[in-house]
Amino acid sequence: MLKTLISATLLAATLTTGAFAAGKVELSDANKMKITELLTADGHVVGKIKLEDGLYEAYTKKDGQKLEVFLDGDFNIVKIED
Repeated sequence: MLKTLISATLLAATLTTGAFAAGKVELSDANKMKITELLTADGHVVGKIKLEDGLYEAYTKKDGQKLEVFLDGDFNIVKIED
């Protein structure tokens, strides 16, 4: 019983660690360029890009509206605030 519990715990820890390693959030010039290209293709005019709470935060304008676009380490849009 104890071996099963330990094995299950180790498996869960391994799977969880793998999920976090997928997209490291690092504010480099290359990442800023990638975010700018991605959002520009979607119709945004990109201003400042920074890190907040483990996410990229891009200040943009789209259709005359000021927005804050949050992206994860894999450059997926997580949420958009106006």
